[in-house]
Amino acid sequence: MALLEVDNLTFHFHLRDGVVRAADGVSFAVERGETFGIVGESGCGKSVTCLSLLGLLPRPPGRLVAGRADFDGIDLLHCTPRQLRRLRGRRIGMVFQDPMTALNPYLRVGTQVREPLAYHLGLPGGEASARVLQALREVGLQDAEERLRCYPHELSGGMRQRVMIAMALIAEPELLIADEPTTALDVTVQAQILDLIATLQRRRGTAVILITHNLGVVAGSCARVAVMYAGRVVELAPVGPLFHHSRHPYTRALRRSLPHRQGRGRDLPTIPGHPPRLDGGGGGCPFAPRCDHAASLCAETPVLREVAPGHWSSCLRVQRGEV
Repeated sequence: MALLEVDNLTFHFHLRDGVVRAADGVSFAVERGETFGIVGESGCGKSVTCLSLLGLLPRPPGRLVAGRADFDGIDLLHCTPRQLRRLRGRRIGMVFQDPMTALNPYLRVGTQVREPLAYHLGLPGGEASARVLQALREVGLQDAEERLRCYPHELSGGMRQRVMIAMALIAEPELLIADEPTTALDVTVQAQILDLIATLQRRRGTAVILITHNLGVVAGSCARVAVMYAGRVVELAPVGPLFHHSRHPYTRALRRSLPHRQGRGRDLPTIPGHPPRLDGGGGGCPFAPRCDHAASLCAETPVLREVAPGHWSSCLRVQRGEV
């Protein structure tokens, strides 16, 4: 049985200008100890999907319309705030996209990393301090004793990201959600952060949901991947088949735009047009206006279906074997 099973997650924002369908029928499962990737362009619903699982989106304007998220027998989407507080930081850890805004600027690093131990485990001061020091050393923070007394603004971006990872993992959760953990970091630090997450995952058996728009990160880190577009999962597959035998035109377009695939002096291919509005205007396939294979059939609303063992696609032409 999967550790997390998300079924038909539908989360909308009700704004003055209309309803934004940020997550529209999202379904996926994460196995114990697995690294599961969620990839797509900015604004496709990746972060909203995971933040809604933890009850971290404001309601209103957000509203859960439908769905279940079964985490080891607990439906996250229908938990009370008190139940979610018991899960967050204890059984489910979260590494947020921007550690500078996620960390409290008024509290020292040691105080913030210690908080999950005090809240969830009730450890006494001396034991908690020892665990904090060990956690900061495990994430490769140099001079951990000195960093304990620092404020977030006194650390570099890579250091702050390591503090966030230590804070998310210190209570040894079963699931870690990492929301673009390498954003705004240079390539060397990116590799260090990803290697750190993988090392800690192997050591503790933690399942990881890795949210990113970087296909290179997905290829090197994930076992299975969900590709999202316009608030929906359009392709879901193991990482190998996803890259070598993509079954959705959007995934193929993303792969074509990778810089390393281009020869020197050649223009970088782009996906024409713009991502659609998420206000529900119009039906049919949301990618059709930008798709090279669009046909009259694409006016129908697509449904995610299995097109090969373990490989799912929402492209109607792929499902019919026409593409």
